[in-house]
Amino acid sequence: MSHLVIIAVMAMVAQGAYAAMQEGMVLHPVGRLLARLPLALHKPTHTCPVCMVSGWCLPAIAYMQYFTGEPINLALVPLYLLAAAGINWATA
Repeated sequence: MSHLVIIAVMAMVAQGAYAAMQEGMVLHPVGRLLARLPLALHKPTHTCPVCMVSGWCLPAIAYMQYFTGEPINLALVPLYLLAAAGINWATA
């Protein structure tokens, strides 16, 4: 799988999770539940799409690896996380 595809999927997973947890959306109850977490965990879980890359994209990588059968180089994950966060920052 292309590095750019992995990075794009990671960025979109974080954006999608953020959008789906907004008022009136299907995951809004999840957002309210996550709001009970300590304040330091709000950004990586539900309030900042750039920060959400760190929390939401590791499951996305595992999902892509499991269902595509293609191994993902774990040494590149930090680079992927920064690139996906950069995409979300640039599009915000």
